[in-house]
Amino acid sequence: MAIGERLYEEKGKVTMGFIKEIDANGLEMLQSFNTEVKGFDRMPSGTNMASGKIMLMPNGMAHGKWHGMIMTVDGDMIVWAGNGRSKRSPSGINGVMLITYMTMSEKLKWLNDVIGIADISGDMMQVSITVSEWK
Repeated sequence: MAIGERLYEEKGKVTMGFIKEIDANGLEMLQSFNTEVKGFDRMPSGTNMASGKIMLMPNGMAHGKWHGMIMTVDGDMIVWAGNGRSKRSPSGINGVMLITYMTMSEKLKWLNDVIGIADISGDMMQVSITVSEWK
């Protein structure tokens, strides 16, 4: 497998977050974010609304499960699901996530066969993501 063409970039704000549970394994958080999506080539631009569950371990490593919905500028809907890993430090958050997509849009049905690989950076208040196709 190799990283293929860049699909889109997104930037936005963390809109909600709260701590669900703390135990010997770490801290479980629920979080939501909204981003503006800038599409490249065949991927349209739009807005993304997402939420997820993160398990943050005492060493700063984390794993999370995310779900979201992209509404394109043309009114098409793309539903996505992702699993990721990240590292938190005083300088911010850096991570990677694998994403699958579902859409009923005829012009975007190619996304139903795509695995996206996301490079994620940010902090507790904002997020920047670049997604490429994993070939």
